[in-house]
Amino acid sequence: MAGRDRGAAAVLLVFGLIALEEARKLRFGSIAKPGPGFFPVVLAAAFSLVCVALLVNAVRARDGAAAPGARLGWRKIGAAMAALVVYALVLEPLGFVAATFALLLFFFKALERQRWVTAVAGSLVTALVTYLVFKVWLNVQLPAGPWSG
Repeated sequence: MAGRDRGAAAVLLVFGLIALEEARKLRFGSIAKPGPGFFPVVLAAAFSLVCVALLVNAVRARDGAAAPGARLGWRKIGAAMAALVVYALVLEPLGFVAATFALLLFFFKALERQRWVTAVAGSLVTALVTYLVFKVWLNVQLPAGPWSG
């Protein structure tokens, strides 16, 4: 299994680096005023870094030994997919912050078995930070839900 993990991580890393090279051809802009290349560059760089981490983890793993959390199981995959469908359905009526908080709380508590304090705090902070980044900083229109004025 580690050989397949190494191969998959290496192939994905190549795609990430190609995407990064192509994205660099677009005007980057600045953090205060991002250009059309800002998000593609940032996403391709982040994707490539994750692929490097996966590749390092796969190389360090002993053959035959599964990495911790490597086996999600079909139940968790099905639950995550169902949660994403529900999220898409409730995003408009509940609003971005409430729907995102509920989705992350489900992921943290039901799928990852985090403690309540960790799950609630992580969900709340992540939902609020993403709201601030997209709505306040980047001025992206997000569903407000019943709290819109």
